[in-house]
Amino acid sequence: MAVIGRIRKHSVILLSIVALALLAFIVGDLKKPGNKIYSNFIKVGKSKISYFEFDEKYNHYHDMVSQQNGGTLSHEEEYQLRDNIYNELVDSVTLYSQMNALGITVTSDELRDLVAGDNPNSYARRFFSDASGNYNSQLAQGFLDNMSQYDSNIVKAYMDLERYIEKEALNNKYFTLLAKGAYLPKAFAEMSLDEEETTADLLLVQVPYSHSSVSDDKVTVSDKEIEKWYEENKYRFEQDEEWRNLEYVMFPIEPSAADLTAIEQDFREQFEEFKTAESPRNFISRMVDSRYDSTYYKQGQLPAGLDSIAFRIPVGSYIEPFIDADYWYFAKLLNAKIRPDSINVSMIFVSKHGLQNAQRKESASKKIVDSAYQELLAGGDFYEVATRRSDIPQAQLPDSGRFWMTDGSAERFFVDGSPVQMFFDTLYMRAPGSVVKVEYPIGTYIFRVNANTPFSPKVQLAIGRKQISASSETIDNIESAANNFANGTSTYEQFDQKVTAEKLNRRSFERASATSYSVPGLDASSSREVVRWAYDKDTKKGDVSNVFSFENMFVVAALKDIYPAGYAPLDMLRQYAETMVRRDKKAEMLQKSLDETMSKTTDLSQIAAKYGAEVDTLSVSFADRNLGHYGAEAEVIGKLFGQAEANKQMVSKGEMGVYVLCPVSFKQPEAMSAAGDRSEKLNSYVERQKMMTQNQMSQGLTATLRKMYKLSDYRAKVF
Repeated sequence: MAVIGRIRKHSVILLSIVALALLAFIVGDLKKPGNKIYSNFIKVGKSKISYFEFDEKYNHYHDMVSQQNGGTLSHEEEYQLRDNIYNELVDSVTLYSQMNALGITVTSDELRDLVAGDNPNSYARRFFSDASGNYNSQLAQGFLDNMSQYDSNIVKAYMDLERYIEKEALNNKYFTLLAKGAYLPKAFAEMSLDEEETTADLLLVQVPYSHSSVSDDKVTVSDKEIEKWYEENKYRFEQDEEWRNLEYVMFPIEPSAADLTAIEQDFREQFEEFKTAESPRNFISRMVDSRYDSTYYKQGQLPAGLDSIAFRIPVGSYIEPFIDADYWYFAKLLNAKIRPDSINVSMIFVSKHGLQNAQRKESASKKIVDSAYQELLAGGDFYEVATRRSDIPQAQLPDSGRFWMTDGSAERFFVDGSPVQMFFDTLYMRAPGSVVKVEYPIGTYIFRVNANTPFSPKVQLAIGRKQISASSETIDNIESAANNFANGTSTYEQFDQKVTAEKLNRRSFERASATSYSVPGLDASSSREVVRWAYDKDTKKGDVSNVFSFENMFVVAALKDIYPAGYAPLDMLRQYAETMVRRDKKAEMLQKSLDETMSKTTDLSQIAAKYGAEVDTLSVSFADRNLGHYGAEAEVIGKLFGQAEANKQMVSKGEMGVYVLCPVSFKQPEAMSAAGDRSEKLNSYVERQKMMTQNQMSQGLTATLRKMYKLSDYRAKVF
């Protein structure tokens, strides 16, 4: 039973990981009442996933992940969890339909072998690990054969895990099938290997597009040229979903100068009262922004103003008011001790009156405690004694009753809710091997101290603090300013004019999707409302919002543009298109200038000197995409090997600048019959290409499959 404790411990950890990767392979025909949004919440081709199914899965995984995170998830974590579940459900349809058509399955015998066979899945290894953390195949086999005898929560955790193991096995089969279907003919392999082994050593000079002779003021670009470039290149900018371009101004809620003065004066008055208070702890707890904390802190854990003083003053000393970030602080040093960060203990608990289904007298419980204590003092095995004497089976405790207590922990024992810190304070001075009894109202704990981390100086302080924040009057004034800006501003043109006239800080979010969780610069927990407004059916291009009220600011937004799915519109690409047209014109100017220079001299040093550049030396192969440290210059490399004539200079336009190239030598690949190791090289090359193909398939498969189906969802209307 000790190992079942390991299962209970690891089930939450494992499944919080699994929850983010698990694909629900069979999407049921869940039929529940509701409107179109809820019944057709997600559509993948002809398959429908209802909101209720999505919500059920979300609640299931939310419970597991929140247990791992201490009971709460941030707004961002909740959004990420929803996004992961969406991806799982969509991919379950696309992948399952492919596997079903191909007849790919995992049999019950295969699944059992993946859990309890000679080579089990890695998650099964961790799930069925013993007290030492090693996989226990006998436990796994026994569990599968006698599942009905185990706790329902453990069985449920295992079933979730089993679905993930099945999913992984199906994926492996599918990917293997695809990889085996990829074939590289020998002739193509030889040609590609030849390209890798065709190399050149060269000298070059680069004149970048930032060169002063082609500065931006020397190049003019017309709208007609931009439009022409766009028409020729728009195929490169196809987008799968609609985007919206938002602009917004923020009115931060910040304290005024009068607020700052009033806050400081009030805080210093409180400090004078604090110095005469009978109970510093009670005084701190009565402050609005403070709460007495009995934690012992080591150096480096406190705000800098406290940390730099608290470890070098006598107990009882006061620390004068100071500012750190958004708070005023003062403090009194209450205590200083040498303490470890954590201790490792084993635990036995004997209830004073027994358990509900096994009541006993207090005297009987005392005898059990005394017997257990004496056995341990006599050197008895703690786990064996705990198994016989403790009212909490060791199998129900993490690590079979052996665990770490952390100094400053807010955790509580699940037995009775008693604070862990209280026991830490009792046990931390005990030497490893010590056995200690601790009486508690509902029973007795027996601890054995197993180990501790190194001791270090720590301090306990009564810390007063006050937030530096805006007064209600200041907040009202800031809100009025935001409303004055929004009033009479109904179009983007008016918004743009007011922002400029009032010299406000304009922010933009050019590619907001319907499911974007947050807006740059705004509070993540509430800025989703701005995206909702932008995608509302009543919001049109050019509209301006009312004032959004957030915790730390007021915001007014304008919907500058809407970019529908398909080719990105010119307005969205205009700046980039202008840059590319300008670059091409600069290339023409530089090529003409270099041609003139080279008609007078072929000395690369002189050419480089004229343009303030340097002569560089490089070695490249025909298969390279990068021209050394100059970056991706495939066209330049192609031109170099296309000429393939040593000591003949050429000028080539590139992505980063215009190049003067002078190849010194070319090296051709060895013929197949000329080298004994050529066939080994070819085989090695084929294997490398196979691995690259498999990686590309696994990385791009999800996106490729999704393009085969029409996807639609109503998440943006609900979340």
